Amino acid sequence: MTAESVRNMAYHPAIRNSSDKLEVRKIRLVNGVYEKGRRFVDEDYEFLRTGQIVTGDIDGDGDLDAAVILYYMNGDRKSTQLAVVLDIKGNPVHVASREFLEGTEIMGLKLDRPMVRNNRTGQLERKGMVSVEVSNETCCNGQGKTVSYLFENQSLVGQDPFRR
Repeated sequence: MTAESVRNMAYHPAIRNSSDKLEVRKIRLVNGVYEKGRRFVDEDYEFLRTGQIVTGDIDGDGDLDAAVILYYMNGDRKSTQLAVVLDIKGNPVHVASREFLEGTEIMGLKLDRPMVRNNRTGQLERKGMVSVEVSNETCCNGQGKTVSYLFENQSLVGQDPFRR
């Protein structure tokens, strides 16, 4: 897993269409960017790019994985997403995402594998965790905060940082 391989792969970001329905489809990036159409000209203009990338072993298999910030734009709709990319048989694969409130800025990103108590067994075990330092001007007066997501069952478990 390298920054180059993460910037040149297919992602399946959560995209809200014009009727606010969630749509998921694959978009292949080249050099960290996908662009369809011309901005301010074409109605179906679409843009996706990678932001910060951090690597580490998220799933505990000993292979290098990545957490990636994705910035998406379609018309006047913009979103910021956190993506988890696992090394699966030597290939980077986007396995989980977390969408943030429009206007959210990511200031920091960190991976960790802390000891967490399993709710079913009561035993301590190592879990992948992604911590994101976020800010949003439209919510909470732009105050920054750090929120952490456990990587569990191929998804990111945790609360929206700006939940009201």
